[in-house]
Amino acid sequence: MAAPRGSFSPPFTRIEPSRVPKEAVLPVGSHVIVRPPAAGGDRITLTAEDGTTALAAVKAGAEVEITAWRPRRSGPALYRVRTRTSGKEGWTTASSLERLPPPPSPARPAAPAPSPVGKRPAAKTTKRTRTGARAR
Repeated sequence: MAAPRGSFSPPFTRIEPSRVPKEAVLPVGSHVIVRPPAAGGDRITLTAEDGTTALAAVKAGAEVEITAWRPRRSGPALYRVRTRTSGKEGWTTASSLERLPPPPSPARPAAPAPSPVGKRPAAKTTKRTRTGARAR
């Protein structure tokens, strides 16, 4: 049932536009590489969940594992990452991360030698007449 509205109520015309992701969406549990910061330098800072308290610095090119994800209304989503070598943990944005390059395709194995084709014995079949009786 619709709620009664007086003439002083504004119409319900506010429609939220759908959010188009501007950054990559990375799955929890995946392994990614730390991307060099756009401002220059060779390290990114891992922060606490509030995004302001610095916890550790990680060198660009280091492989990390995504352990958690946190959406935010006021900014890009945060990803909790842990380095594979030293175990440093902290939060960063997807702009600081990139997917691992795909593994190189394996060399094509040599085609197996064709097997000799031998004659198989013909299968015995029985013919049926129109009445369904077997003919010999």
